[in-house]
Amino acid sequence: MRKIFKTIVVASFATLAMPLTASTMQTYTASSDSIDTTVAPADTLREKLAQMETRMASMEQEQETQKTWKRRKYWKIGITSPNLERTDGEEMKWKTKGSFFIQKGRTSYLHSKPIAGIIKFGIDYGFIDVTYSKLELKEISYSGESGTRASDGFDDIVSGDPDGDIGISELTGIDLGMHKIDYALHVGPSISVNPWNKLIATAYFHVMPTASSIIQNDNFSYGFGCMMAAGVSVAYKAISLGVEGVWGKVKYTQTDFSGDEDEDYGYDSSDEEDNGSLFNTEKFTLKQSGIRAYIAIRL
Repeated sequence: MRKIFKTIVVASFATLAMPLTASTMQTYTASSDSIDTTVAPADTLREKLAQMETRMASMEQEQETQKTWKRRKYWKIGITSPNLERTDGEEMKWKTKGSFFIQKGRTSYLHSKPIAGIIKFGIDYGFIDVTYSKLELKEISYSGESGTRASDGFDDIVSGDPDGDIGISELTGIDLGMHKIDYALHVGPSISVNPWNKLIATAYFHVMPTASSIIQNDNFSYGFGCMMAAGVSVAYKAISLGVEGVWGKVKYTQTDFSGDEDEDYGYDSSDEEDNGSLFNTEKFTLKQSGIRAYIAIRL
């Protein structure tokens, strides 16, 4: 009887233990599933955060690039040393006693993003370029004479013997000197390189249609021509330093506010009768070349 009772008890416990084991396994499996579902979103969040950080870094880099290249307008102020030479008629040369210029312009880049992250091509253009120069005739060579001689008169352009004219300087005894004023436009290509931080190095070539005037005492000349300029500059943020070479030719027309000397009136009245005025004119061409050094403010 005891054996039969033990057998029944063991069988009963075994029957009860089997459902408990299954329930425990189901609970563990459910717990495992819940763990998986909580781990998966964490990995996705990390990936999204990494993507956001990459995008933020890219946006910051783009903003820095835009700040580096945003200064497209410029004002240049500098000094120049032009050399002038007459190319037709008698050989004549002038030297500079002082000269300065001011220029305003803008650069339009041909593409928004720099090539290789550092290079941009652009077009420079501007409508203000004013140059003032005080000049002095350095030497003049006459045909039929050997060598050259110095002269301080601009009348030599009109006549080889200016001593017969009566003008403002003779009447007042004041020599106003020789003054040249140029007004030009400029347009041309440029290439800029940003090797480091906010530093930008630029090389450019400009075509400059030019209107020019020369004044000395009783003489006034005006002319038109085309100058060329090629230069380089280095800019850091808003400040730029540069140097350029300028060359070209301008054709002038001279008006002479004087007449030939007369016994009573100081001029020959026959000029007034024949020409209707005391203005004598002559055309001539001057070749100019020189270097301009400047400081620029970029806006």
